[in-house]
Amino acid sequence: MHLFILRHGRAEPYRGDDASRELVASGRKDVHSIVQRQKSYLNDVAIWSSPYVRALQTAEIAAHCLGLPTSPDCITANLTPDASVQKLLREIYQSELTSLLIVSHQPLVGDLLQALCTQAQPSPMKTASMAGLTLEIAAADFGQLDWLVHP
Repeated sequence: MHLFILRHGRAEPYRGDDASRELVASGRKDVHSIVQRQKSYLNDVAIWSSPYVRALQTAEIAAHCLGLPTSPDCITANLTPDASVQKLLREIYQSELTSLLIVSHQPLVGDLLQALCTQAQPSPMKTASMAGLTLEIAAADFGQLDWLVHP
């Protein structure tokens, strides 16, 4: 399986309701740029997103860049910032997908990378950073980090 992890773009400052924060113009630009740069890897990809506004907006930009329908294939609470890596991996495993782009937040994206690729050095996932992994199985320590790019 090919798994791509995209952290949402830069968003508005926190004002009491984290879930409703929207992307700012520079965040939209960074997401567009990173997806365009990595587009050749994202063949026949399904897109899953956190239900938070900034993640949904990021997923819509990615879908547009890839010529896909603009709404994510799946919106799941298993991609919110403090979601369980184990529950997310179970959901990915059960999906039987061969190529998946997930759009989420810190700390989940960093925790997920560390769980899947324990042999790799911890790498920061800045806003609009994207990682490409190859997974033998959607389970802890079964991933190979192929690349990690930042805007």
